[in-house]
Amino acid sequence: MENPELTGGRGRYTIRPVIRKIEGLVVPRDVRLFSSFNFITIYALFFCSGMASLICETVWFKQLQFVLGSSTFSVSVVVACFFGGLAFGGWLGGRLADRSRHLLNLYVLLELSLGLASAAVTLTLSTWETWVVLLAPWLGPESGLFRPLAVLLSALILIVPTTLMGATLPVLGTHQARSNNVLARRIGLLYGVNTLGAAVGCYLAGFILIGRLGVIRSALLASVIYVAIAAGAAIAVRLATRGDHRATDEAATGPGILEDVSAPRSAGWLTLVFFLMGFVSIAYEVLWFRLLSYFGVHTVYAFAGMLCTYLLGLVLGSLINTKYLAHRTDRHLADLARIQVMVVAAVVFSLALLGRSRSLLKAIEGFEHRLGGADTLASLFSGQSSFLCLCLIVLLLPCTLLGIGFPLAMELTARQHTGLGSRLGWLYGINTLGGVLGSLVVGFGLLPLLGSQGSYTVVVLLNLAIFVVLVASQPMLRGDRRLVREGAIAMAFLFASGVILGKDYLKEALTKFLGAEVLAFRENPDATFVVLGYNSPHTGPYQQLLVNGTSYANNSPPGRRYMSTLGHLPALLHTDPHSALVISIGTGTTVGSLTLHPQLERIWAVDIAHEVFDLAPLFVPLNHRFTESPRVQKVVADGRHFLLGTDRRFDMLTFEPPPPIEAGVVNLYSREFYRLARRHMNPGALLCQWIPLDTGFEILPRMMIRTMLAEFPHVSLWIPNRMEAAVIASMDPLRIDLKRMRDRMSVPDLQADLVAYGLGHPEQLLATFVTADVGLADYAGTAPTVTDDQPRIEYFDRYSPKREIRYSDILPHHQPAENFLLGQPLEPARLHLCEEVIQDIWLEYEATKLGRPHDADAFLEHALGLDPTNAYLRYLRQDR
Repeated sequence: MENPELTGGRGRYTIRPVIRKIEGLVVPRDVRLFSSFNFITIYALFFCSGMASLICETVWFKQLQFVLGSSTFSVSVVVACFFGGLAFGGWLGGRLADRSRHLLNLYVLLELSLGLASAAVTLTLSTWETWVVLLAPWLGPESGLFRPLAVLLSALILIVPTTLMGATLPVLGTHQARSNNVLARRIGLLYGVNTLGAAVGCYLAGFILIGRLGVIRSALLASVIYVAIAAGAAIAVRLATRGDHRATDEAATGPGILEDVSAPRSAGWLTLVFFLMGFVSIAYEVLWFRLLSYFGVHTVYAFAGMLCTYLLGLVLGSLINTKYLAHRTDRHLADLARIQVMVVAAVVFSLALLGRSRSLLKAIEGFEHRLGGADTLASLFSGQSSFLCLCLIVLLLPCTLLGIGFPLAMELTARQHTGLGSRLGWLYGINTLGGVLGSLVVGFGLLPLLGSQGSYTVVVLLNLAIFVVLVASQPMLRGDRRLVREGAIAMAFLFASGVILGKDYLKEALTKFLGAEVLAFRENPDATFVVLGYNSPHTGPYQQLLVNGTSYANNSPPGRRYMSTLGHLPALLHTDPHSALVISIGTGTTVGSLTLHPQLERIWAVDIAHEVFDLAPLFVPLNHRFTESPRVQKVVADGRHFLLGTDRRFDMLTFEPPPPIEAGVVNLYSREFYRLARRHMNPGALLCQWIPLDTGFEILPRMMIRTMLAEFPHVSLWIPNRMEAAVIASMDPLRIDLKRMRDRMSVPDLQADLVAYGLGHPEQLLATFVTADVGLADYAGTAPTVTDDQPRIEYFDRYSPKREIRYSDILPHHQPAENFLLGQPLEPARLHLCEEVIQDIWLEYEATKLGRPHDADAFLEHALGLDPTNAYLRYLRQDR
């Protein structure tokens, strides 16, 4: 009898054949779902549930950074609490499933509760500024209570929704198994569909939703999806009860299937295997993401793309299991063991590919251009299409094999109806806990001790150990000579690969740069640090700091000029500075420049990685040995979190973060951050922020400036060279005391430092001034502000036109620096000459970038004609 809800027209045309066709692609012929109704509703609902969960995960991780910071410890705590909640939810959901006769009704309750709990968490975190003041005294890096407080706060906030998320799989999986005697052959498909939803949610959150809706509305949309899932499941119960009683839990319990001869023995050993499978899966994820990030831009789009690739591999593995392996009940144990051997081969192959990533990227980019679809791919994947192709090449095969493992383990678990929910929940929980431990052990233990390749080797050996444990613990496998032979081949392959690749294969790949000497190579749980040394014939030796393959700072003359200005400029403009805060250290040039100002009594240097302080001696003498100065207090902490947890106030605050389009850096450019910084400014204090103007999107610098103008009544723009701007913000109008500036600049060490950069006279420094207040507001125009809820800089790809900013956009807003002088004598002719020189420097750089070398030479020669003794101009001419 036809189900009228699923037929078209007068009941003659049904969608049932279409459903059967789709089903046949992934489900064996003997495992057809008993009704199209069941197929559509259950799998569609669980797909949406996975999608909403990933959106929530992305948003909550971002929101918790505002309270706990972005340090390795804080991020690890949040990850552990999130997945710990999933594990607990899996265990609890399994027990509830075994006690319930109405599983779909239980699922409705879980999804409805999840919708309400997720909304509550999102709204609580969105109002963090109102309640975090109560915890601020204990959140600072110097507080002994910070670590236990971070754990407690993360657990309290995440425990309810993550427990509900974890409970849904065993509940719905048990329902699917009870619905038909095929048991767990459909649970693997259910897991795959849920993971596919997570991959889609990852794409939506990373590429679309947060950039367009903002953080809070994206999470609330996920909450709405949960409520819609609950409503859909409730309707499904009613329709199933009316249309097909076999779809209801009341009629589906059925007799248990007797355990067959292939059922696994030594359950304790299998529990260890399932735990280790979770461990290695997440351990590989951490290592792959670390190594791939070295070859891509560190944007939210790149990280979302890597996670999507990883999840899609798991989906593909789950579908392969459902289609080809699930029905082979007599071979499940052997298949699970064989998969471990195949994973070993695949991950070693991926390691070899990672070492050739630069060559692969060039080949992919060339292929895209020849194919002619580069623009379309760029629009779909925010300019990351080449990098995502690299991710697919490196990750898809090993992730697919890893994706076969978990549903295959569920097949082994679900050999009987009795206690099925508890067994599914236990498996899910133990596998998830293994993943949490894998992340922590690799991040905090293996990477700092052994480096990337050593950690990779340990995890591969652990994968091989899983194979050995499986074969040794299961009587039916010990006599399988074919399996033993395959294990021996895998060991030989692993040994041969180690010999061929060598112990420094990855290090050599990560530090292969033409014309540079590797001075240092360090790894921590978050990043890889490389210091490169160069020896220029006309400037002498200088160094460059790379973090995960991206240049964060260098002390060549152009880099030293703007980085030192970030320290010198506010120190010279302030009436009487005694304390300073510098966030993000890099080579230490900015902090070092501040040590040359004798009136500064205390300087706090804050960076999230202790490696920058360890590597600072390699940048001596250009950073003036700041680490040896008794006035410098070195602090390893997230800069924003440091301000949140301290009660200190400063006369100067200077920020030079990594490029603002990189993931997470926007937290140092938002209104909430400037509001927090303002609370730590003494009367008359100055805030100096680095703003890169050549981001590729002309609206981004205007957004940054507009955001500062929204929190400070007085903001001025200075461009010492190239497209590197220093923006000074304060609560008081800009006033330039020329006499005081001359007196301070006469200090011998300070004078020598400024002369080396071509800024030895006050007029040279004042010439870098562009505009302030009303003039700057005119330049910023109607650009939107950047907030924690609308992190627009991170999601830059949604803005157009995508073009570089030009000086023709800036110069119409130029104001004379004389307008802000306090009345001291000034040589107008000298100032105007210096202004011509600085404009020539700007235009020379712009002409070079636009591919007009003759114009660039003309600008440079004109500048040298005006100021022939300028050290910086002489460097630029020799460098061409």
